[in-house]
Amino acid sequence: MRITTLCCTAIATVLFAGGPLHAQTYPAKMVRVVIPFPVGGSSDANFRIISPHLAERWKQQVILDPRPGAATMVGTEHAAKSPPDGYTLLLTSTQFPQMPALFAKIPFDPLTDLVPITIVSISPQTIVAHPSLPVKNIRELVALAKARPGQLNLGNAGNSLPTYLFCMLTNTKIETVPYKGAGPLTTDLMGGHIPLAIGAVSSMQGVVRAGRARILGVSSPSRTFPEAPVISKDVPGFDADAWFGMLAPKGTPREIVQRVRDDVAAVLQLPDVQKRMLDIGGEPGGMQPEEFAQRIRREMEKWKKVAAVANIKPQ
Repeated sequence: MRITTLCCTAIATVLFAGGPLHAQTYPAKMVRVVIPFPVGGSSDANFRIISPHLAERWKQQVILDPRPGAATMVGTEHAAKSPPDGYTLLLTSTQFPQMPALFAKIPFDPLTDLVPITIVSISPQTIVAHPSLPVKNIRELVALAKARPGQLNLGNAGNSLPTYLFCMLTNTKIETVPYKGAGPLTTDLMGGHIPLAIGAVSSMQGVVRAGRARILGVSSPSRTFPEAPVISKDVPGFDADAWFGMLAPKGTPREIVQRVRDDVAAVLQLPDVQKRMLDIGGEPGGMQPEEFAQRIRREMEKWKKVAAVANIKPQ
């Protein structure tokens, strides 16, 4: 009996130590971070700010794996179906909780097939206009849209829900033009091929600073553009901040998820990282996995309601 008890105790000790052991040995090889967007956008920028510091902490390569397509579903599905060992992570955006409102057939379950890790940064959304468009603020945009119903085109990086929210709250009709990412959108905006765009400040600040677009308003106060008016002052209820966050495949050990979150949060506290985040219009994140999961669930419900009111049928 004594031998059996000792054996059972030893087995229990090994099993109990198995969890923390994951975090102690991770990572033992290169870590791949999938972004479901073309390079040149905000997800790419967030990765490039934090990845050198993560590589230094982990003593391993941290490489970018861009997989754009199908409104972010190509890259997201690839990440969701990767081995749950922490060596393939997903860096995505607010489009993730918007998918169920837009698509009836998603090749993975956004609530269960990916595990939230943390938000890397939060950026206000901004509505910007090409200089040729005769509007200088949100009030003038609303007036122009009401004078020209259905005649204005507004580009967005991936999906149209923030535009529908704006139109719903202002009782206007603006045609939405989806782009595969912020890079192609800002290129067309600079070229005057589209007169209006909505996107994260971190995506749009370059064209605004270059004088190639005029900022009309932001969804929340922005340290990048402190002079920009907050849209909700003229359009009550417009709450559409963008975030960029990391997730892992379902089944990734809890200890690895927490290790990645803790290391990302530590990196986000570095002064040079905070400065670079501010330079691209982002506020550093670092929330715990449980908080991030709750935020995703809340936003999924919010955007489903917006889609229902706008009579958008998931396709």
